Amino acid sequence: MKHREFVYVGQPIPELNEQEYEAFLINIQTAILLSLEKRNLLTASQRKCCLLELEKRRRLSQKEERGNESI
Repeated sequence: MKHREFVYVGQPIPELNEQEYEAFLINIQTAILLSLEKRNLLTASQRKCCLLELEKRRRLSQKEERGNESI
């Protein structure tokens, strides 16, 4: 597969705060899982398990961040 490089030439990219970045990342990950399911590379139950695992990891990272803030 030939490597292609893309260059963004649109408007300036907006600055995202931490919450907006997290929401964006969750939406991208969900979209990828839905795309895999639509292409029959993932079953609905596998998608659900992946979403649950992503949510679990997100909660763990939030707990770790809160723990580091108190130090």
